[in-house]
Amino acid sequence: MMDIFDTHVHCLSWEQTAADIVAQMDECGVRMECVIAPPIWYENRQALASLPRSERRKAFSRVWREKAPAANDLVAGWARERPDRILALAWIDPLHPEAPHEAERAVEAGCAGIKIINIGHYPWDERCFDVYDRIEQLDVPVLFHAGILGDGRNSRFSRPAEFEALKEWPKLRVILAHMGWPWTDEAIATVGMGRLYNPTANMVMDLAPGAPLAWREDAMAKALGYLPHEWILFGTDGKSTDGKAARVIRETEYIFNKLGVSDEARRKIYWQNACDFYRINY
Repeated sequence: MMDIFDTHVHCLSWEQTAADIVAQMDECGVRMECVIAPPIWYENRQALASLPRSERRKAFSRVWREKAPAANDLVAGWARERPDRILALAWIDPLHPEAPHEAERAVEAGCAGIKIINIGHYPWDERCFDVYDRIEQLDVPVLFHAGILGDGRNSRFSRPAEFEALKEWPKLRVILAHMGWPWTDEAIATVGMGRLYNPTANMVMDLAPGAPLAWREDAMAKALGYLPHEWILFGTDGKSTDGKAARVIRETEYIFNKLGVSDEARRKIYWQNACDFYRINY
């Protein structure tokens, strides 16, 4: 099996160590992994959901400010300990006034990129522009959730076409996650047409589910048939505490075999494209 770079892994446990994560990677056959800082609202989910709708945004922002630095430092520490295996992605709330500072602080601490989910706002919301400016200056990738959320939050803020506005930041390296499913055609158009009409745009997508297996072959066939393979990264949307990565790799191989994806294309998607996007020399 060729080298695997899993660019989309969630950390849900504050109790893990770098050794725990590397052991899980070894078990799943993953050589390199982007681990996203723990989503700080998980332990506060019920409390936040019980608030009146008008108060949730402010409450989420307050919880983020209180806990995000520790969450980002956690994964940054793992990356410093095992730079040969782990890249850290910092959680950022782009609407918070402290977001640009926290993005810079997290990168200085050792994070190699940023993760953003649009909760109650569109990507083109002007309140986000300062953090986009700072991430562009920091010259690190930003992974955006794109597509259905499926957990009670409104997914309209994460439709792929809404990310077209990010072409205004020509040096911003953007990853649209999950092939934007169920709006995969829209994601392919946003990534592909963005570069067609704006050659300086630097937007790619990842293959992380997203799409349930019954739909994934069709979505991947469209993405691989239209986009240059260099614009596609591999990700599992796995958890650092489970073995989902191994299952997604098996499923992806099954689909690649059905689609007749070449060994060279697989090498790029599984490994080289992520190394290039994160500017890692291996």
